[in-house]
Amino acid sequence: MVVPAYNEAMVIESSLASLISVVKPENVYVVSDGSTDDTAKLARTQVTNVLALRKNRGKAQALEQLINKYHLTKRYQYVFFFDADSQLSKNFLAEVRQFAKSKPACIVGTVGSQRRGIISAYRVYEYSLSHRFFKTAQNLIRAIAVAPGCASLYRADVLEKLNFSNQTLTEDFDLTLQIHQKKLGQVIYASKAIVTTQDPIGFSDYWKQIMRWCTGFWQNFFLHRLYFVRNRASAMIMLNFIDGLTWLLAIRLAIVYPAMFIHLISLAYLIVVVIAICLVCLEQKYWAIVYTPFFPFFQYLNLAAYIASFFRAIFSGKRRLGWQKVLRYSN
Repeated sequence: MVVPAYNEAMVIESSLASLISVVKPENVYVVSDGSTDDTAKLARTQVTNVLALRKNRGKAQALEQLINKYHLTKRYQYVFFFDADSQLSKNFLAEVRQFAKSKPACIVGTVGSQRRGIISAYRVYEYSLSHRFFKTAQNLIRAIAVAPGCASLYRADVLEKLNFSNQTLTEDFDLTLQIHQKKLGQVIYASKAIVTTQDPIGFSDYWKQIMRWCTGFWQNFFLHRLYFVRNRASAMIMLNFIDGLTWLLAIRLAIVYPAMFIHLISLAYLIVVVIAICLVCLEQKYWAIVYTPFFPFFQYLNLAAYIASFFRAIFSGKRRLGWQKVLRYSN
């Protein structure tokens, strides 16, 4: 298990504790990527395999340094990527083992949200929709486009063939696309293998996070030339792109036909809230129901980030990209 970390002193101990409650400490490897706090020191109180880089290299290259330092692709059949702010469920490894028998290129777990206010409530809805429906559907047609950086196992020989670059802000998206493009094997979804992760605690951090995700989407879109549909995964991404264009068309209609738009937006609002209530109940996170009337506004915020990040991705070019973190809180 590999854990990249940058200034994660507040959460690193509890995250590693969740790991070593499931696996032996000697199988956990941490890289502190030029941290200026006590990340490396605190990590060593939990595990012995800690690589403290003096210079910040960015998440992707820090992972590569860690994997190479400890020769992990030679020592293990699968390497599990985990984030320093996350918590591993007790049954995670038991769930993924049954999928490892068929030797897929990558096994993807389910990302869950820790309970903490309106943003976490929205993430309950968002994660449920993206995993229970979209990722499950993508799994059926072998078109999973993103293996989350906090909940994915890569086959060791596959990792040796991937390029760990810092050209995008979403290295997990980049690596998954490479698996498809290089035809290295299947990416499969283990729905009951759950990892919970921290959500932003304020709207400023929420905006920062979704801007990173959306910018990473566009960077990979251009880097991997996803406008050419070459495989099933890229076809799924094109559907995401078309969905964004649909929302932009709705804005255009609002300008030209404001009366029609009011009716459409009212209907869309009602549909989102009803679906959100159903999904929250399905997840048995009943505490989030009270926040569901606000969920449609998050989607418009996401749309704004989708548009703004398009220009950010263009102007970022191919320069080296480092960490872009949000504030942490004690688990």
